[in-house]
Amino acid sequence: MGRGNTTTAQRVIHINQERAKRPRYPPNIIRNQKYHPATFLFWVLFNQFKYFFNLYFLLVCISQFIPLFRVTYLVTNVVPLTLVLTITICKEAYDDLQRWRRDKEANGQMYQRLSFDKQTSAVTTEYVACSELQVGDIVILGKDERIPADMVLLRTSERSGSVFIRTDQLDGETDWKLRQALAGTQSLSRDEDIFRLEGCISADRPHKDIHQFTGNFCHFPVEYQDGGMAHDQPMVAHELTEPVTIENTLWMNTIIASGTAVGCVIYTGTDTRAVMNTSKPKTKDGLTDQEINRLSKWLCLILVILSVTMVALRGFHGLWWVFLIRFIVLFSTIIPL
Repeated sequence: MGRGNTTTAQRVIHINQERAKRPRYPPNIIRNQKYHPATFLFWVLFNQFKYFFNLYFLLVCISQFIPLFRVTYLVTNVVPLTLVLTITICKEAYDDLQRWRRDKEANGQMYQRLSFDKQTSAVTTEYVACSELQVGDIVILGKDERIPADMVLLRTSERSGSVFIRTDQLDGETDWKLRQALAGTQSLSRDEDIFRLEGCISADRPHKDIHQFTGNFCHFPVEYQDGGMAHDQPMVAHELTEPVTIENTLWMNTIIASGTAVGCVIYTGTDTRAVMNTSKPKTKDGLTDQEINRLSKWLCLILVILSVTMVALRGFHGLWWVFLIRFIVLFSTIIPL
């Protein structure tokens, strides 16, 4: 199944499906960087020269490379603009480097994952990075741990199957939220028994509404004659279907506030609610910048009028347009850099 279909259509996650046989979904990678290294310089300069006053000074600097229009030393125009652009580029590079470091730390955070080997019938526990988690993985989460992906809550350390989470990083609310484990998995005696179930979780297609979720948990209840993993003889009953609601979910970037929890990953990466509700970093235009840009246009108009007046007093003869450009360059200090 292609990635496009798995992203837009309802998905079914089988509890015991091998990783190699699972459908492809977006990788569980967090990326909040504003720029790509290959296009960093282009976009920084573009964001600077979209302002009228920066573009004006760029044109003035370019004109001074032409001997016919040069009226001052070249450094008097080039150095100030270069200094301002260098400071801006360094600031943007530093900010994006900080974002990359935070992303690297989040993607490299280690989590405890349960795995089941069908050949040996053994359940193993391994620590993997957040970026390596896939849809269908069973993850154990402890108190104060950040939830690395969108999950369905299967079991908790409380007999009631409840767990509290903090959602302030998702919705800004500081009060704890109560979440409830699925009854079909909470009733098991051990976390490892999840792999004895023959079942699947059906989930709706990814969307950004953090307060809504629709799904089902279909499974076959199994009774065992003894406690062994490899020699059990199960007696399979009829398939049971349990509704999965928002109360059974753990969204990415929320925090386990009490106890421990075991969840099954259902959405990763760009399919998670947190990423869908996070806007891409953009260059913000402050009110001061907008006001300066507007005033610069008026100053430029006054500058042109003064230059035309000076040329008119001299007389429109000969290379009058050269003198017009020279006067514009001379009066360019009216507009602040």
